[in-house]
Amino acid sequence: MIIPRVLVLYEYSAVGLPHGSAYIRLLQPLTHPSISGRFYVTPSPVYYGQAAEIVVVDRCWRPDCTAQMAAALVADLRRNAAKLVYQIDDDLLALPGDDPAAQAKREIVATFLREADGVIVSTPALRARYAAHTARVVVVANALDERLLVQAEIALPAVTQRVVLGYMGTHTHDADLLLLLSALTELAHTTDTELELQIVGGLAKPETLARISQLPFPVTHLTPPAIEYPQFLPWFTGNVRWDIALAPLADTPFNRAKSDIKFLDYAALGAPGVYSDLPVYAATVRHGQTGLLAANDTASWVKAIRSLIEQPDLRRELAANARRYLYSERILAVRATAWADALEAIWRG
Repeated sequence: MIIPRVLVLYEYSAVGLPHGSAYIRLLQPLTHPSISGRFYVTPSPVYYGQAAEIVVVDRCWRPDCTAQMAAALVADLRRNAAKLVYQIDDDLLALPGDDPAAQAKREIVATFLREADGVIVSTPALRARYAAHTARVVVVANALDERLLVQAEIALPAVTQRVVLGYMGTHTHDADLLLLLSALTELAHTTDTELELQIVGGLAKPETLARISQLPFPVTHLTPPAIEYPQFLPWFTGNVRWDIALAPLADTPFNRAKSDIKFLDYAALGAPGVYSDLPVYAATVRHGQTGLLAANDTASWVKAIRSLIEQPDLRRELAANARRYLYSERILAVRATAWADALEAIWRG
């Protein structure tokens, strides 16, 4: 039996660190113990002709990558008889902006989509989006690596005079967080409960920070001790304690192909969540059972958050159900085999 060698060309930052998505989508799943023995996996930021039957290219790969570099990599892989598998978890063809950087990313993605022997995506929406650009697209849903999770106790319900709201996101989600401004302001003026908003990441523009800081209750920014995903996730699940977690998402072409990863993160945290009622979350979150869905308008968000402020028993029930779903269906211990099966199917043709 041949055990294929898999070279993972992960996407990395200008300082050489793998992006969080590279860990979630490739580095953690392909090194999980449940699929050890199916592949010999070697992660690398560069390609210099390493021997491999399968080469997995992640998103836009290098921070200095161009369409010409992508094409050159493809040519090298063809000469070395390696199967090219392309992993992408965002609709980068719909990346907003006409600036050279956005255009360059679209050209890189188009090159890899066109040339890949198989493409692995995170959502059915991405499969539909990319079907016209490549012959073979496989969906492998996101899952969390249980080895990185700290299972803190879910807080006992209690009627308190203080409720901590929380939001976590990367520095590309200013517009999403701003969706909540009017709802949070209204809640502050119409509830007797003391509120606090804690934010992990999520703010890239000074004007966003200025607007959020004008909320009529404390806004706290939590800073993790490390930004790399294998250190961040244990810190997040082991130290952050929110009564209600918030996941607003603007309805844009780019966002419609996103995954439900934030639902998984909040489930791991043991926090009940309120999520934008878009297909991203509606396909997974069972409204009233594992979370609440809210339309992207002020009244809907006020109603959803208020219901959790006033019903601590419901908060605990939603958090417990969401965590139960996570550990039964969306951790790598039960999902890593989907990655192995997808790679093997593409390799065997």
